[in-house]
Amino acid sequence: MRALQDGVRRHCPPRLRLPPLQGDAGRSGPLLAAYRRLSGRRSPSLGSQHVRPAAGGSLMDIADKGFLRLKLARVEAVSQNVKSFFLEHPHGLDLPTFSPGSHLVLTVDIGGRVRRNAYSLTSDPDDRHHYAISVLHQPDGRGGSRFLHESLRAGDELTVRRPLNFFPVNRLARRHLLIAGGIGITPFLSMARELGRMGAAFELHYSVRSAEDAPFVAMLRARYGPNVHVHDSGAGTRLDISALLRDQQTGTHVYVCGSPRMMGAAVEAAGAVGWPSSCFHSERFKATAGGVPFSVLLPGKEGRVIEVSSDQSMLEALEDAGVEIDSMCRVGACGKCRLKVQGCTGRIVHNDHVLDATERAEGTAMMPCVSRVMGGQVAVKADPCDGNARWGDGS
Repeated sequence: MRALQDGVRRHCPPRLRLPPLQGDAGRSGPLLAAYRRLSGRRSPSLGSQHVRPAAGGSLMDIADKGFLRLKLARVEAVSQNVKSFFLEHPHGLDLPTFSPGSHLVLTVDIGGRVRRNAYSLTSDPDDRHHYAISVLHQPDGRGGSRFLHESLRAGDELTVRRPLNFFPVNRLARRHLLIAGGIGITPFLSMARELGRMGAAFELHYSVRSAEDAPFVAMLRARYGPNVHVHDSGAGTRLDISALLRDQQTGTHVYVCGSPRMMGAAVEAAGAVGWPSSCFHSERFKATAGGVPFSVLLPGKEGRVIEVSSDQSMLEALEDAGVEIDSMCRVGACGKCRLKVQGCTGRIVHNDHVLDATERAEGTAMMPCVSRVMGGQVAVKADPCDGNARWGDGS
């Protein structure tokens, strides 16, 4: 993720000049003390922001903000727990192009709560008639997959952000090593198709619990033959990432998508063998799970406080409260939703791929899509360069 990190360095250094707190915020003892340490003022606080309407209205008016209104054409069962959803333009128009590794962000209303989830595109980039995503049914998840599997029907329309890609194929690489775990196979479907067309040297290693129930195994084997290696942990053929990396040629680029456990193992193995960071690429297939509840203090005259429950992300809580924050990947890879931290009474847990070790230690920024606070309260404002948040409180 070095390229992503370097690309995010455009952000200005956080400024800690803070005007006075107002209302209840000015009487918040622990947070006030944190502000004093940060700014050196007796009565510090967050600054005001411009107003933007709540997220629901503006996102559904999709003309100007990179969103599409698409129709669900059909649904296909890929395995016992995975379905593919095919989206088309309601009037049959060609869809915007995308590159292998791209994803869509779907906006759905679940019981009055707007949810936005990212899904890798699994369709052929050359086929502009439809987009396809493949989704694992997670009954205990936050509701996005349940809604798609249980409630969505052919003919329904969805609001979709135009395709974005933070996990592209490096076309200059001499060789490509694709490592997938479970539903993390999805971005590699379009990647493998493109690499095959290019005549590029590649291997796909697919780690599954059971080859019989895993999605796309038969198709991948039939299409790419000896380039595909399925590691069935249930059959005793568990993937050894360390051994796999040690056996690679110089100039190989590695791409990893899977569970947090697999991602951690891959990063550790790459570090142990001295793998160049410029040749290592990774993508989460879902946002980090919830944790301890905490609260967020917003800028403005009233000092609004938003509660973040244990089963939602900070970004989701802010959106539910009518705060509109620009976001793209929603899994901590792009840095678009970056917020400036003005003060914090708890410990920030950074789960993103954007901030470096120094920025994390400073504690002056966080990515609300994946990062949390271990109890207490965090005070935030928009990034000073991007102005990427509108608080909708009249301030």
